[in-house]
Amino acid sequence: MPRVPLALMAILGALQGAVVDQGEPFPVEDQWFEQYLDHFNPMDNRTFSLRYFENGEFYRPGGPILLEIGGEVTVEPSSMRSGPNYELGRRMGGMILLLEHRYYGKSDPFGENKTVDEYQYLTAEQALEDIAYFIESYKSKTPSFRQSKVAVFGCSYAGTLATWMRYKFPHLVDAAWASSAPLRITLDFYEYYEVAGELYSNVSSECIAIVRQGYREAKVLLATPEGLEQARATFEGWSCGNVTEMGSIEILATIRMVLSNQYNSPHYGRESCAFLQDKNSSTTCFEQLAAFVLMKDEEVCFDDDIGDVMAWSYQTCTQFGFSFTLSSMLQPFKDSESMIDVDMKFCSETFGDEFDIDQLQRSIARMNRVYGSTELKVTKVVTIQGTQDPWNKVGLQRQTQIDAPVFLVPGASHCADTYDNDYEQELPLLQQAKRLAYSLLIKWLQ
Repeated sequence: MPRVPLALMAILGALQGAVVDQGEPFPVEDQWFEQYLDHFNPMDNRTFSLRYFENGEFYRPGGPILLEIGGEVTVEPSSMRSGPNYELGRRMGGMILLLEHRYYGKSDPFGENKTVDEYQYLTAEQALEDIAYFIESYKSKTPSFRQSKVAVFGCSYAGTLATWMRYKFPHLVDAAWASSAPLRITLDFYEYYEVAGELYSNVSSECIAIVRQGYREAKVLLATPEGLEQARATFEGWSCGNVTEMGSIEILATIRMVLSNQYNSPHYGRESCAFLQDKNSSTTCFEQLAAFVLMKDEEVCFDDDIGDVMAWSYQTCTQFGFSFTLSSMLQPFKDSESMIDVDMKFCSETFGDEFDIDQLQRSIARMNRVYGSTELKVTKVVTIQGTQDPWNKVGLQRQTQIDAPVFLVPGASHCADTYDNDYEQELPLLQQAKRLAYSLLIKWLQ
């Protein structure tokens, strides 16, 4: 397989949740669960080891099982000491669990250097069956767990899985907490960069003008080989990749990624605009954007394992799409480049010619048909979204069922409800949403 281009790495970095710091290391041992490779073929008895973590510091017999679902990254045991499931475990005497997603981290059935054919068991459907089989088996192993109610938790893609678990397996899952969960699967995710436009426009007309003009200047500069070299020199010191290997697509993707940082703080727009507007008359808008990117590199860089990156690439190429396109007039990055073409070229070059736009569109249509997109009828799921999170555009925006509240929190970013208390103190409405969410889950799990 070819090397993953920096442009794709930048996009994947924006997608994944690994940049969220979950606190101090927590000394727990790896636990292993023997999982079927293919849940849909009863003639296939192959298994692999799925990793999970267990924290029983608050557990009382009969208490609920509180399972955090791992998403598209290697799971970290430090998250066992933070987040909604930890807080509910403390309040309810629950068993706190964290389950890694197949093909990520140490839960890879085939290890490094997989063939394309060996990726075929990496689907959302197989992952849901993994979770269901794990819950069923875990409850049966200890008598005190058999009457325990179960809640699942997840952020981003894992939040999608949490919602779908309650939707598909209501007899196994009694409640779910979904943080920033995308439910409307789409290839043309034109809304993603609209949030950046809203963020900077809401601060000042001068700020959004600098962003737009800086991106235009970058496009003009990168149209020639000489301009590309000049741009590379401007980005010298960028610590998220080898600047000498950056092409025009990578540089533009980097600018968009940093300006659209989905893990931003409540004051990200105001603070960013203060920096962007503090430029002297001899500095171009592009140079100011480049300086901003260099200043923010530690906040947006990620060090995900290449295996995790390739696994999520496969999932986006086969089931999810989520191409951050540039067609919307409401986003600030005016560009004729077709990001769908760029992404589909990567898919076919990496996994094979059969991984084309037709198969992906069919798969996306099926996913929305089976799981209901944002019109699914599900109960006892709490959904929390943030207005500064681009993913809220493809998540639930309104409550469709009595027992399925949706909280759209002004100023909150991606998975903000899983952050520590320092973040909450800046957003009273987020605190209020979480208080209501805790009270509902306690009610559903009693």
